[in-house]
Amino acid sequence: MAIRKVGDCRLLGPLGKGGMAQVYRGVHETLQREVAIKELSADAAKDVEKLSRFRREAMALAGFHHQHIVTLYDLIEKNDGWYMVMELVDGPTLSELVKEAPLPPHVVTVVALQLAQALEHAHFQKVVHRDLKPGNVMLSKQGETKLMDFGIAQNEELDRLTKTGLAVGTPAYMSPEQVTGASVDVRSDLYSLGVVLYEALAGKRPFTGANPGEVFAKVTTGKREPLKSAAPKTPKPLREVVERLLSVKPDGRFPDATALRHALEPLVGGLDKPPAALLVSFLRERRKVTDSEALARLSQTDLSELSQLSPAELASVRGPRWALGLSLGVGLGVGAGLTMERWLPLVRTWLSQVLG
Repeated sequence: MAIRKVGDCRLLGPLGKGGMAQVYRGVHETLQREVAIKELSADAAKDVEKLSRFRREAMALAGFHHQHIVTLYDLIEKNDGWYMVMELVDGPTLSELVKEAPLPPHVVTVVALQLAQALEHAHFQKVVHRDLKPGNVMLSKQGETKLMDFGIAQNEELDRLTKTGLAVGTPAYMSPEQVTGASVDVRSDLYSLGVVLYEALAGKRPFTGANPGEVFAKVTTGKREPLKSAAPKTPKPLREVVERLLSVKPDGRFPDATALRHALEPLVGGLDKPPAALLVSFLRERRKVTDSEALARLSQTDLSELSQLSPAELASVRGPRWALGLSLGVGLGVGAGLTMERWLPLVRTWLSQVLG
């Protein structure tokens, strides 16, 4: 790695590589904060369109302030190189998780709502993502869904990146209007979200083919296996939401992300645990977070689920006593080598004693 520092950031090592950029883990030395640093490749930096995409992504991210969209800290040009300094999301992509196994419906429900909220914010800023796919969605160890990679986003108030009639996106996740090169609006992102949710539930994409042409043909006709048979354990309300998102005609989908959010909120509200606790628990089951990491990231509300204390009782407890009980529970649980299943009953009793 030739460049060891970018601005106030020191590069620590590679995180991943895409078609036109490399992402590194880094640390902002002044603030002592870990960051992700996205470097545009040397070849891409010489390509006018690719450089435009990179800068367009930075401009889009700079306008966002949302917990479910990755945060941009800085855009740096150094020695003819371009770098984005961003929030480091310490978790797996949705793509990685789906490759292992389909996601439980309750987890997909939470992810769907948080992505709807992210899209609602982006669309309010007049930005259409146009490349929503599992590889561009991450689940953090804090139990938050993060939308990223706005590299081919379209901003209604900026010049269009592509010429009319040119399809841009990832074939399997493109909306019918993207495939045909027609103009797109916010409903195109909702369609792509439907494809992502279908894949998360079924463990497979709704549209496949030997080549992009075959995929495009299926996308434009809507020819696919119904979600009811592809993922039979999906609750009917969630299934109906996904099927509506996958309507071939834009008018058949939700009119916007706000309407989608309204449809999903009651579903998440009916779950037995808070969203963050559900996602952290799921990541622990998939071995993406350790038992101690999982407990350390639970809020007082989430801990009430474990300790059988009410949020009001926990809220009345002084911070030092709560922190002491938590740290003792984590330390002894890890030191004893206990699994979460054997450890949590002890934690419940312990928290009740320490907080009571």
